[in-house]
Amino acid sequence: DLGPLPGDKLFSTIWEEGMLLARDVVGTPIRPSDMEIGDLINGQPIALFETDEEGEPLYEGEDLLVNKAKASIVVVRMDPSDNTPAPGRENWSVDGILCYSKICTHVGCPINLYARKTHHLLCPCHQSTFDLSDGARVVFGPAARPLPQLPLTVNEDGYLVAQSDFTEPVGPSFWERG
Repeated sequence: DLGPLPGDKLFSTIWEEGMLLARDVVGTPIRPSDMEIGDLINGQPIALFETDEEGEPLYEGEDLLVNKAKASIVVVRMDPSDNTPAPGRENWSVDGILCYSKICTHVGCPINLYARKTHHLLCPCHQSTFDLSDGARVVFGPAARPLPQLPLTVNEDGYLVAQSDFTEPVGPSFWERG
């Protein structure tokens, strides 16, 4: 017995409309002006850094680890003319800033090896390579689908925020199996 089945928990993350993008580890929100062309930032949803009225973390222990693993992102800035958005995603970037899941669609390894000139993101586990300038399309390796993209906008304070959760499941392509 491997425990209870996950139900639909694997199909969503804690990202929601208006949630701030934060730098991983330190938890500071990100402004477009913080990034130069070619930069890549590892990030998380700000909710993972928030505390309650008593100063206790909202997420801790296994709950923190599970949510962090599913919601991890890479935020990259490129010249807007280099970006070829996937159909229907024309308004998912901000001034050349794009956001993708950090979790490889092959077996779920965390990725962030970025080649600035080609806009390729490489998974260190099995060398799946994704072209972030072309909807994170797989250009090499065993991954079967692009990285999920998180739609971005800017809030009234000038910080990057999510327009919604990811529109497809994050991680390995488990749901495609019968």
